Amino acid sequence: MGSFIDALTTKELRDGVCGSTLDPEWSLGKNPHGGYMMALLTKAALTATERSHPLAVSAHFLRSPEVGDVELHTETVKRGRLYTTAHARMVQNGKVCIEATVTAGEISDAAHEWEAREQPPITPLDECADHRTPAENLLGHIDVRLDPGSTAFLRGQTAGDEVRGWMRLTDGTDFDPLSLIIAVDLLPPTVFGLGHGGWCPTVELTYQLRGLPAPGPIAAYTRCDALSADGWFNEDAVVYDSRGRLVAQSRQLALSGNALKAR
Repeated sequence: MGSFIDALTTKELRDGVCGSTLDPEWSLGKNPHGGYMMALLTKAALTATERSHPLAVSAHFLRSPEVGDVELHTETVKRGRLYTTAHARMVQNGKVCIEATVTAGEISDAAHEWEAREQPPITPLDECADHRTPAENLLGHIDVRLDPGSTAFLRGQTAGDEVRGWMRLTDGTDFDPLSLIIAVDLLPPTVFGLGHGGWCPTVELTYQLRGLPAPGPIAAYTRCDALSADGWFNEDAVVYDSRGRLVAQSRQLALSGNALKAR
């Protein structure tokens, strides 16, 4: 199995455009994972802006591409002393699949001057079951251990509006500012605990890097504030590193699988 770095390989095709191949190993089912594609698009933007870190990324998912070749189009729209902003698009067969705005800069490894709250409680990693499947897909690359206190939905029960879990990359490397984009979008949809199921497509996702992650496993927490009668819901995520420091957060708009089936 290839590494995350391998999956983000790009090559320049022409000015402002590079090519890449969506890797089936970083898919769930037949669909390339949204966080993986967002990380790939963000890497292209970082290369174009010549900056180190994605401070903020807002991506709109317009259509689902297939595994295979894509083009990554980037355009720098503001170049400043502290940060640079770029627009980025993933294109397949002439159609735009994802549009993103990336604010890129540099962030230090210093402790936060202030945090609103400490890391929330979570069951220790060694007490959380291994949910990996034998298939060589995304879950073969990332060891996800769900907190049993938030997995009643796996037993067909309602479980509230929060999911918690640990994550480790199975190749032994540590999470970085790009792979954290996958982490904020990897836990099961929170609406599973509210009695909904099926594929819940992300429509928009905003990611913010809050710190450089320390080596070791990360802990992710997602929650839902509201699920509309039409099936629209928000999902907020926070990620803490092995020091208990907040390193990433996100908010996304998604659509319940139940709503999709009803339409």
